[in-house]
Amino acid sequence: MNRKKLIYSLLTEINQGNEPKRNDYELTFEQWGELALLLKDEGLAKGISVQYADDTVYAVFLSSSKITMKGIEFLESNSGWAKTYKGIKEARDWLKL
Repeated sequence: MNRKKLIYSLLTEINQGNEPKRNDYELTFEQWGELALLLKDEGLAKGISVQYADDTVYAVFLSSSKITMKGIEFLESNSGWAKTYKGIKEARDWLKL
């Protein structure tokens, strides 16, 4: 799976006020947690929380997440994908392109 396209999709959804879910992308809890932390640690979005139990991802909260200026710059630098990205319902197929 193309991680940059995945990040693009997540940031687009957050920017539109949507809350992306793990099941939308068919990711494991561990993958979902790593991706959420990547968005947070790289400063692409804020308001993200990842909780662990025994070093295993227990919960990921994106409900209050907001895109940052750096996240907007990421979207702008990959704006070519905007022509083909149709939204969360088709994200899994889009990520395979």
